[in-house]
Amino acid sequence: MVKERRLNKPQDVKRLMQEQINILRQDEDIDPIKRANAIGYLSNVFLGAYKDGDVMQKLEEIESELKKKGLK
Repeated sequence: MVKERRLNKPQDVKRLMQEQINILRQDEDIDPIKRANAIGYLSNVFLGAYKDGDVMQKLEEIESELKKKGLK
């Protein structure tokens, strides 16, 4: 059964990619080359979500500091 997921934040995408990569790693029925390609692709998507999550967190921190200083 597939879990129903909402993908609203980069963290949500990261969680989904981790889950799918782990499923692929355990599936011995998939051709090893196709599995490696799929894992490589999903890893790239994961890294993009990771970077986006970092940027969002830093932006939120900056906005919070600006609010504290009355500049926003």
